[in-house]
Amino acid sequence: MRALRLIALAAFALAAGCTPGYTVPTSGGSGAFTVTANGATVSSVAIVGSGSSSAITVSEKGYTGTFTATSSNTAVVTVASGPSAGAVHRDDTSGSATSSGAFTLTAVGGGTSTISFTDSFGNTASLSVGVTTTTGVVYGKGP
Repeated sequence: MRALRLIALAAFALAAGCTPGYTVPTSGGSGAFTVTANGATVSSVAIVGSGSSSAITVSEKGYTGTFTATSSNTAVVTVASGPSAGAVHRDDTSGSATSSGAFTLTAVGGGTSTISFTDSFGNTASLSVGVTTTTGVVYGKGP
């Protein structure tokens, strides 16, 4: 009877889309964030022009929750979360879960700001953002 229960539980897990022998970690993860822009790991981003934007992805190995992001200077840059701010996928090279979140940085005005990414356990990562805007009069040669 006990073996039958185990088989039934395994069949239920497979039907629900679970992988036998794999448990999603409930810990706070490694606390080691990876921040990427255009597929490259970054610690700072430069944006040129008010209204311009940059897509950022943050991930943390061993963490399975969502991320929040805040800007230290919203007069320079704002940050909005994308549709995958709590996406979780399995890293088959290490067998652990990894969460990743997509964010969009939008330039508001010239200056600098720091974007702070935080997981639900209080682990944080920072990204420096510089925004350059140009204003002025362009003089051309008349006819």
